[in-house]
Amino acid sequence: MAAKKPEKFYSRGKKGRVQRRKVRKDGWSARRREIFLDHYAATGNASESCRAAGMSEGAASRLRRRDPEFAAQYDAAHAAALIRLEGLVAQYAETKGRIVAVEPGEVPPVDMANFDPELALKVLSRRRPSSSGFADRCGARPRRASKPELVASIRRLVAVVKKRRARSAAG
Repeated sequence: MAAKKPEKFYSRGKKGRVQRRKVRKDGWSARRREIFLDHYAATGNASESCRAAGMSEGAASRLRRRDPEFAAQYDAAHAAALIRLEGLVAQYAETKGRIVAVEPGEVPPVDMANFDPELALKVLSRRRPSSSGFADRCGARPRRASKPELVASIRRLVAVVKKRRARSAAG
């Protein structure tokens, strides 16, 4: 039986050139991504999800920054985790933390003995993703000005400084 050839992919190398690279054996395989994303959607805990996939949190962050497809999947898993948490909060509110009798054929509620509704509400209030994912955490995405915009901005500043100097010299 012939040895299986490693998968290859294309990415940007130094100086923006396209390079053909081998997929690392210890990197983010499709299976590891699937494990991470499934675990993250179920728990909302990135560090535990990384442990389940056998990767580090830094590796997940780097992959999210460089791979837009993974970033979209990560955001979808995050949204699913928040929806699940909202459901748990609603269930807690319905049952007021009591254990409820279930009719045959119904889905039993989650055990609320260790559920902390205050913590859940804090998480929901702080971790709501926006459509871009970036704006809620850091404000609007920075934009690089074009050269004409930069020149116009500098000229406006120079004009303001000249007016101030003229006013101070006159008064």
